[in-house]
Amino acid sequence: MAEHPLVSVCLECLSEEERCALERDLESAGKAQRYLLPPRQINVDGWEFAYSWEPFGTVSGDHIDLLRPRDHREPLHLMLGDVSGKGVAASLMQLHLHALFRALAPLEASLSALFDRANQLFYEATESNTYATLTGLRLFNDGRAVIVNAGHPRPLIADQRGVRPIEGASLPVGMFDCVDYAERQIQLRPGETLLLYTDGWTEAEVDGEQYGVGRAAAALRASMHLAPRELLAACRADLDLFLRGAPRSDDITMVALRRIASALARDDDDHKKRAGRSRTD
Repeated sequence: MAEHPLVSVCLECLSEEERCALERDLESAGKAQRYLLPPRQINVDGWEFAYSWEPFGTVSGDHIDLLRPRDHREPLHLMLGDVSGKGVAASLMQLHLHALFRALAPLEASLSALFDRANQLFYEATESNTYATLTGLRLFNDGRAVIVNAGHPRPLIADQRGVRPIEGASLPVGMFDCVDYAERQIQLRPGETLLLYTDGWTEAEVDGEQYGVGRAAAALRASMHLAPRELLAACRADLDLFLRGAPRSDDITMVALRRIASALARDDDDHKKRAGRSRTD
């Protein structure tokens, strides 16, 4: 996007001291965003989670959050989104989105109702051309995952059937004041993986050709046997091969979520084994 002439003139009129102060402010904003990110890799309640987050500049419009409940019997919430626009304005809206879902998620409501309310509040608090694509997951310790997709790139699932996108999406958050968000539920078995991403991955292009969902699915298929962190590195390396040194032009965030045997399930299995041995003794 071409730089606005008034912005150029304003920046050129800044003194060296003012420019340094502006750079420090941007660096502080970037640090604030990084501080709010979840741990890069974590195992919790039968789920293994890893992600990569690459801002295009000092700050990012990509949103990622993992909300862990105080009680292990309650579900996890995973959010991945992308605010329209770039730079500082997008990063401010990303922080607003972060606070919004943090405030709403603990309430007793379905995931679709959570999105309905977040959409209304985001719409009321932002300009008419500001919106966010977002995928939200409610994750249970029995392997169930409830998904709401608000205009975001389709997640990829790698399971016994192979690799395929999860269909179904509603409108982005903040585009209209009233949207009905639909839920989809899937069941993941140990070893099965969900890959979520922002469009900076699939829409990266060279000479007018996009990387695309097909290449993304092939990269996941080739690396689905790897641990989540290594899987992400392999997918990112495949994008680098495609780009052949061409610069990227957007934030890139990827999340690998794998179902593992939960501690509760292992405890139940151990209990059954001990009970079986007791009956045979």
